[in-house]
Amino acid sequence: MQYRCVLPALLAAVLTPQPTLAAKVEKTQVFLSNGELNYVGELSIEANAKVFALYKKLKEKPTTLSINSPGGNTDVGMALGKWVYQNKLDVKVLEGCYSSCANYVFPAARHKTVSNFAVIGYHGGLSSMSFNIDDASIAHLGAAQKDGQKVTRESVMEIIRKAIAPQLEREAKYFEAIGVQQRITTLGQDEKYKKAAPEGVVGWYYDIEDFAKLGVSNITVINPPWQPKMLGTEKTVYKLTLE
Repeated sequence: MQYRCVLPALLAAVLTPQPTLAAKVEKTQVFLSNGELNYVGELSIEANAKVFALYKKLKEKPTTLSINSPGGNTDVGMALGKWVYQNKLDVKVLEGCYSSCANYVFPAARHKTVSNFAVIGYHGGLSSMSFNIDDASIAHLGAAQKDGQKVTRESVMEIIRKAIAPQLEREAKYFEAIGVQQRITTLGQDEKYKKAAPEGVVGWYYDIEDFAKLGVSNITVINPPWQPKMLGTEKTVYKLTLE
């Protein structure tokens, strides 16, 4: 099957999980406030470069990255997480850290501080068994390929799995380096956990105890108990409890 003309755009969509868990901020803001680095908005190459440059030029190095993000491209998320890990930064989440932010940035921090309603929200990752490819994309690929073979959802999934294999290997090495289980990004898609999910939820989160079982420790809650709640939306996430 010859997908070369349209596959890059489809892969970009797969490797940049859409921020369905949170509202998208029009332009990501990076700034210093009260001695903390702040990163507000979608993860991007440009925003990463800004926060790296800001940190580098500061004589007195901040120890905390305060982040509020719907996520972004997986490679960008791993790049930011690697930087957080290498610089031994703490991460603070007062509102939400979703998708690639939850997958890669939050677990990489030395210490993590969350408000009592903050959501660290997951909805899948590179090691997911399937991806959310809409019917329009399937039809577009079918119209673009010229060898006469029928395009099916499974055939497209197989092409995508092969195409993202290098990124998946990079992700596995990333989690190994920071000491976190890779399955943290996909557990909610496992049938034994999906059956416990209420209808209509868009993702899941973990409590402190289950985070620790997956390798994510040193979490402090401001004014506990921690009761994650998405603000300004009817969308909800549920607590995944490890068996």
